[in-house]
Amino acid sequence: MLVTRLWSACTRATLLLAALAAGAASADTVSAQEPPDELLSDDRSPHSEITAGAEFRTVRAGQRITVALRVTLDPGWHTYWTNGGDAGLPMNAVWSLPDGIRVGALQFPTPSLMPEGPLMTYGYVGEVTYLADVTLPASLRAGEIVRLNAAADWLACAELCLPAAGDVSLSLRVIDGAAQHDTEWAPRIDAARAKLPLDASLWQTRGWTTSDGYVLALIVPEDAQRALMVPYFFPDSMSIVDHAQPQRVAWIGDTLLVSIARSPFADADAAQLSGLLAANVSGLAGVGRTGYRILASVDTTAAGSNSALASTARELLAAPSAQITGGVNNVLLQTSAAVAPESSQLGLAAALLFALVGGLILNLMPCVFPVLSVKVLGFLEHGGGDSRVGRRHGLVFATGVLATFWLLAGSLLLLRAGGESLGWGFQMQSPPVVALLALVMFALALNLSGVFEIGMSLTRLGGAGSGRSYTDSFATGALAVIVATPCTAPFMGAALGFALVQPPLASMLVFTALAVGLALPYVVFAAVPSLLRFLPRPGPWLETFKQALAFPLYATVVWLLWVFGQQKNMNALAVLMLGLTLFALGAWLWGRAAVRQRVTGRVIGALAMAGAVAVAVRGGSAPRVEADAVDAPPIVWETYSPARLAELRTEGRPVLLDFTAAWCLSCQVNERVALQSSAARRAFAELNVALVQADWTSRDADIAAVIASYGRSGIPLYVLYGSDPALPPELLPAVLTPGMVVDAVRRAAGAGAAGAD
Repeated sequence: MLVTRLWSACTRATLLLAALAAGAASADTVSAQEPPDELLSDDRSPHSEITAGAEFRTVRAGQRITVALRVTLDPGWHTYWTNGGDAGLPMNAVWSLPDGIRVGALQFPTPSLMPEGPLMTYGYVGEVTYLADVTLPASLRAGEIVRLNAAADWLACAELCLPAAGDVSLSLRVIDGAAQHDTEWAPRIDAARAKLPLDASLWQTRGWTTSDGYVLALIVPEDAQRALMVPYFFPDSMSIVDHAQPQRVAWIGDTLLVSIARSPFADADAAQLSGLLAANVSGLAGVGRTGYRILASVDTTAAGSNSALASTARELLAAPSAQITGGVNNVLLQTSAAVAPESSQLGLAAALLFALVGGLILNLMPCVFPVLSVKVLGFLEHGGGDSRVGRRHGLVFATGVLATFWLLAGSLLLLRAGGESLGWGFQMQSPPVVALLALVMFALALNLSGVFEIGMSLTRLGGAGSGRSYTDSFATGALAVIVATPCTAPFMGAALGFALVQPPLASMLVFTALAVGLALPYVVFAAVPSLLRFLPRPGPWLETFKQALAFPLYATVVWLLWVFGQQKNMNALAVLMLGLTLFALGAWLWGRAAVRQRVTGRVIGALAMAGAVAVAVRGGSAPRVEADAVDAPPIVWETYSPARLAELRTEGRPVLLDFTAAWCLSCQVNERVALQSSAARRAFAELNVALVQADWTSRDADIAAVIASYGRSGIPLYVLYGSDPALPPELLPAVLTPGMVVDAVRRAAGAGAAGAD
């Protein structure tokens, strides 16, 4: 499972890996690789630059001013917030000030999410401006020059993490009159202030522990709700929560619920959680976003965690209607996770009205519109013909919508009564259903594109007024409901929240109102002949319009494939895509045979399409196979010291020396992707590789000197000594794969054996 989650990190470095692997493969003997030029540079602030300024050019005695330290980063490089997440260290500044001058702590702007493979970090790209308040003493005299000096250090990271440093100095002249603003820096500082988090200490907050983490409940003021429509909680602590795990959020009126996973390294449950609540965005440069500083007390007792409110919160967060935000493999299951304000207080009449309006708006949602556009095509093909036939098709379409809504809602209520934690759209959690739905949508798109014509109802949906098949209209209504459930329209979330906690009769009434809202526009069009007369008459243009409608369906297929890939794995996704290809082949053969009126071609095409259905069902039903599920010996690192390294080298065994740090993101990714993989662990055990780790998390001049001795100035750095002490070490690439590590240690062990002969 771990390697599957880490795959995205590996693919981001494909070109670099290819270049390094090609160089390694061409080498006949173990040799040191040439380090990148950037690691040999004497630049103190690699890939970044620091500047400083103050909001005033001249100042008065006793005045309080704000100064700024601005770090500008090269494209593709980033630095970190106060809590870097799974890796990273924050900016640090040491001030040298005249007597009597006081400077406050650095103020960090609201960060962005920076997912990297299996890890989640928090920080900034592009540029970031840190602020600090400086208080000048009242004893200053006019004409004096105040000099503020700071020595700053930070991390500049991409595939590599490089320590950076810079010295800045500000000179301010003291005057008797009004202080003069700095025209360059004052606007920059004002813009930076707008990105600082706001105090939310007056918000009402509660928290509970769960079996695997915490649930926070926060009553969010109305002016903050818009900024936090899709929120993320940035914790202050590095060791309490599991940053890489997705956070689930849900709204109950003005109450926000957030579920956060506990860190596997946490010693005990936290009695308080502090951090920032901000919009969930990843790696956006220069975007001013509002964050809110949160402090919540956590009830760690069994009574508190089992309270009615805590139980309700967990149930809502477990339902598919909750949004999954952040983390690796972000999955946003709904466009809105809003539920009713204290849903039981909404009232049946209001819930029915909300459901009706929500169903109407649902027609415009991106997951519904592609299917219903086919129904519009049916109206256009009808072209204002027999109004009685049109009314019948409209009513049959509505019957399909109602029947499918009742079937899904009844199944949901029965399963929930049996103890299942399910929510609206639960059928989309089934990979076989998603696979078959992708196949149906693909068939519709191919049909609209003119690849084939076939009389099956699922490929000639929407035939309103054609008079050929009422089954088509019924199937269109059913399909519209099935694809509609992942979407939530405005008002609809409140109605669903009410329905899911009501007795069965009230619940079914709400679902019926929702179905009526979805079907109503088409029933009205079909029932009122005067409206149909306003539609354009069929003509040659209709074929072009029909083919254009295929592309929203193709986009829907892409979305369904993405959902399927999240549920299963890349292998299962490849099987499903093979099924789609086979279906396209069958449809093409059927279409060609139909034109030439050849029965054999139609039979072959039908068999190919039937085979595609079987392939799709098999791919969706196959159990999820996770990579690296095979047990392998655990990996144990020894702490680096020059004496221990020298001792191990005399034992005639390969030695892998790993220079790492908690703030080095690439180091953490390499460890989880490559060094901790089962293939690497088996190779380490089989070849008796000594594993030594030099931790550079804190500043250590001795380790820095050792890194420099290998011609490097940053990490990650992996030095592999062969079992022959006379041979030079090999410097492994900065980005590792399991195969690369296994090949390298086998070379190291083989070189020793050859030398011994």
